[in-house]
Amino acid sequence: MSRIENEKQLLNYFFMEQKHFFKRCSLTKPVIFLLFLFMTTSTAFAQITVNLQNRPLRETLKEIEKVSDYKFFYNESLPDLEKIVSLQVTNAGIDEAMKFLLSGTSIEYRKGEKNIIALVEKNASEGQQKSPAQSRKRPVKGRVADASGEPVTGVTIVEKANPSNGTITDVDGHFTIDVQSDAVLRISYIGYRDQEIPTAGKTSFDIVMHEDTKQLDEVVVVGYGVQKKVNIIGSIAQVDGEKISQRTNANITNALTGMMSGVTIIQGSGAPGNPSNSVQIRGVGSFGASPTALVLVDGIPGSLADINPAEIESISVLKDASTAAIYGARAANGVILITTKSGKEGKVQVSYNGYVGFNRPTAFPDLVPTWEYAQLLNEASNSTVYTDEQIAKFKDGSDPDHYANENYLKRVFDRDGLQTSHDLNINGGGKTTRYLLTFGYLKQNGLIAKNDYTRYNARVNLTTELLPNLKLTTRINGVMSERNEPAIPAGDDADDMEGIIIKALRFPGVTPVKLSDGTYGKGQEVHGTPPAWIESPSFYSLPQYKTTANVSLTYQPLELLELTAMGGITYGNYEEKRFRSTLKIEGGRVLGPSFLENRMQRSLYKTFQATVNYGRKIGQHNFSLLAGYSFEDYSDRWLKGFRDNFASNDLPYLDVGAPDNQKADGAGQEWALQSLFGRLNYNYAERYLLETTMRYDGSSRFPKSKKYGFFPSVALGWRLSEETFIRKNEKMSWLTNLKLKASWGVLGNQNIGIYPYQTLYDLGRNYPFGNTFSSGASITTLTDPNLRWESTRTWDMGFESSLWNGLLSFNVAYFNRYTYDILYAPSGSVSSVLGLNISPINTGSLTNRGLELEVGHHLSSGDFTLDVQGNFNIVQNEIETLGVGDVKQLNGLVGSGGLYIGHPMQVYYGYQTDGVFLDADDVKTWADQTKVTPKAQVGDIRYKDINGPDGVPDGKVDPNYDRVVLGTRIPKYTFGLGIQTSYKEFDAAVQMQGVAGVKGMLSGVAGFAMWQEGNVQRWQADGRFRSDIPERYPSYPRLETVSGGGSPNTEVSDFWVRDASYLRVRNVQLGYTLPKQWLHALHISGVRIYVSGENLLTLSGYPRGWDPEINTNGRYYPIQQTYTLGLNIKF
Repeated sequence: MSRIENEKQLLNYFFMEQKHFFKRCSLTKPVIFLLFLFMTTSTAFAQITVNLQNRPLRETLKEIEKVSDYKFFYNESLPDLEKIVSLQVTNAGIDEAMKFLLSGTSIEYRKGEKNIIALVEKNASEGQQKSPAQSRKRPVKGRVADASGEPVTGVTIVEKANPSNGTITDVDGHFTIDVQSDAVLRISYIGYRDQEIPTAGKTSFDIVMHEDTKQLDEVVVVGYGVQKKVNIIGSIAQVDGEKISQRTNANITNALTGMMSGVTIIQGSGAPGNPSNSVQIRGVGSFGASPTALVLVDGIPGSLADINPAEIESISVLKDASTAAIYGARAANGVILITTKSGKEGKVQVSYNGYVGFNRPTAFPDLVPTWEYAQLLNEASNSTVYTDEQIAKFKDGSDPDHYANENYLKRVFDRDGLQTSHDLNINGGGKTTRYLLTFGYLKQNGLIAKNDYTRYNARVNLTTELLPNLKLTTRINGVMSERNEPAIPAGDDADDMEGIIIKALRFPGVTPVKLSDGTYGKGQEVHGTPPAWIESPSFYSLPQYKTTANVSLTYQPLELLELTAMGGITYGNYEEKRFRSTLKIEGGRVLGPSFLENRMQRSLYKTFQATVNYGRKIGQHNFSLLAGYSFEDYSDRWLKGFRDNFASNDLPYLDVGAPDNQKADGAGQEWALQSLFGRLNYNYAERYLLETTMRYDGSSRFPKSKKYGFFPSVALGWRLSEETFIRKNEKMSWLTNLKLKASWGVLGNQNIGIYPYQTLYDLGRNYPFGNTFSSGASITTLTDPNLRWESTRTWDMGFESSLWNGLLSFNVAYFNRYTYDILYAPSGSVSSVLGLNISPINTGSLTNRGLELEVGHHLSSGDFTLDVQGNFNIVQNEIETLGVGDVKQLNGLVGSGGLYIGHPMQVYYGYQTDGVFLDADDVKTWADQTKVTPKAQVGDIRYKDINGPDGVPDGKVDPNYDRVVLGTRIPKYTFGLGIQTSYKEFDAAVQMQGVAGVKGMLSGVAGFAMWQEGNVQRWQADGRFRSDIPERYPSYPRLETVSGGGSPNTEVSDFWVRDASYLRVRNVQLGYTLPKQWLHALHISGVRIYVSGENLLTLSGYPRGWDPEINTNGRYYPIQQTYTLGLNIKF
């Protein structure tokens, strides 16, 4: 029997015994019930669906075994095994199927335990059934134990020459089986190496199973090392690099979305080379210092945007204090450890992975045509801005130079973006030297002309055994990238590409991009139109170059002692250019003057790390100790030059510009971090687990008296499944692993400015002395000389479980993260009194508490495999105190600026509403809202009166009393589901992800029609309030022209704050691997062809044309769908 057959037998045995089990374990009923629900949705254990026509009975029995959990045992000499039969049943029980199948034969069946069915000849005794071959069978028996002498339950024992003849060991490790006199027994069990035992001349056996270190010693990357997965107590999410490289994402954060519990990734933009994705680990950890996670690539700080997915061996996310405290002052918001691949001993292996595809928006605003816009503008202004004759010209296109029907947004986003990637991997080596070389190329063309991103990656990882106990590891990585974007010509102060997008959305297309004579149209603000800006020579470019190298030397003077020293550097430089050209538009006007800003920066990061690892085993006591020292240093320098009035738009170089208004600027900064750290691990028989960690950090970012901080953690674990009362309980054999765990610790956050405690002076001040002005300096920023670390105290508890030898896994974790001494700058009211800027001070606290659930299912049967991984997460973010920001509002709330005690961060604070006014009487009888809407009209939003000075409604809507917290942009619920399956040469994968309990709001031109006389979207036009068809709850109030400061109808309210929950199909991939016999002559070991789609479907109630993952006022780049065709080749 195979491993999966053994698992199924154990599972069926458990189902037969579940009534007794539930009586004894009443407290586990809800959990077990949920597990069974999951299992029954994965596999139909009791029902059979078969459609076989005109097949031999023997073959039909084998097909039933494939689609069910039943196993047939019979004598090979049994009559009618070759008889032709037919069987067609759907969701039938085994009795129904067998009665139908065996009718008309001389065979009958007998059901035994564990879904075993014996076939015998009708009316024949057991003695009559035996053939001469069977008569030579003899019983053999034995006991199976592990290396420590403990019995191993559920081991599969089969006769090698007759795999249908098999059994399993009982709770004491014993077995008995009848086999041929010269039979060979095959012994197998998950976590142990398979064995073959000859039985000739023996009838009794004592078999010792030896651990398969590949399975039992599965390791997870942790801080400064690796640990066996079964012994890890802390909360770590790990993703194998193979899963990441299979996705066709340029940015690995997009590929990770939905894969790991406790990790929320929010995509801020779909622009090529976008670095703005937000990674939140167990909530948002600060409203002061930056709540970003520490990212380490092979132990050196790095950027997720620079990594080539093909280089990654694994990604580990350290989520709790016991795993992250080893990184101390930078670990409060989690740590992401990326380990790159290494060379493997053996012949040279070469692999190639490449794909090509195209991108298009997941959602895109639908704008009304200009003739409809003209009608709506007349309605909104209650006047005749455009006559019927003019509107007709917009519609029929008879005078496009003066009455155009342009859609600037579609003209800007005028293409599908081509995307291509190519990766080459070479690895191999001998016993003393192993190497890995990778080369990567990525090119993304945007949805806008002149917008693209190119990245080149190269890596060399080399491991050399200098001596039997001395190893040298060298890792060198180079990244070269360039991001290009269109820019707005001179004369307009909007930002570059984002400015083009927001104005393409805002400007109604009533003026042409080009006149009939080829001249660019003047546009709404007499600065031209967004499509014309893209065609101009203006541009923005950002080429970047980064080289990282680290060399480590590992010396093992004793078997139990290992010394490692590692030195590394990262050198980076970039050149940023922003050129705004002149542009000639309608009427002979030339926009200008042209100008160029050119900034260059170089940076150098250096680190030295030394660690000592010591491990010892005394009996069943296992110890390991890590102690280390690290030093890190960073510096950068930058220079910037400016010139304008360029003689030609074709020569965007500083020396071509006029010197009259030239400017030069430059600066630099440095920081350093020095640390001592240590970790102690202890376990008894891998059953009782203890881990304690400490780090002592000294940072240049804090004053001398507060420069050092101590960050400890402790964790306890209990592998309950290793207890004798479970291991020796046959009825608990389904429980492969159960580990209870808890941890506590303190982490730090230093993500603030480089010099936050130092007083800043302005050297550009002139002071009068007598009759002259003299140069001087003035203090501009008030600082806190006692500035110290922002700290997070976190505790975590939960359990991990594996059932039926890995068939099902179920993990639960509860966490509580309390962040205090938050580095937060007081409100502007304080600085206005003092006349100075205020640097961050330690004030305020917040809590993130939540629950993580993980469910996994693995099934392998013959050529079919199925892996399912799901996660569901709850995070409740709550502000505890704001310290100096504890400003009490008249409505009782404490706080300001979107931060209120007792509520989450990033909230929307505004009014509750009840539709719109239907008529004049409605306006009169509703609560007085003149403080919000001075002259309310029919179709205006009705704001609710919910409070007053006495704490009860007072008939007036007042911003001081009637605004409430409407929701937060931080998701409370996140979830992900990944399914991977394969059958023979075919494979498929689906990854889904979603969020709930989150709000979003479209503001500015994105949310409000005719913002600054801007455009109207289709959902606004169709859903607007109309006086001829009055509706209490329209999707948009009456149309009005809205100034840049907004209007009473655009106040923050639940009319605009919407549910931003969504479910997204992140990836679907289908692959086919060519049969190896086709490739043998070409000396190719494998070829896989695949098609893949990213962001194929989004289910959401958000306004049409807008992606719920992005909150925007119109400065946005759509998240993209990607369709690709790819090829993997291995030589």
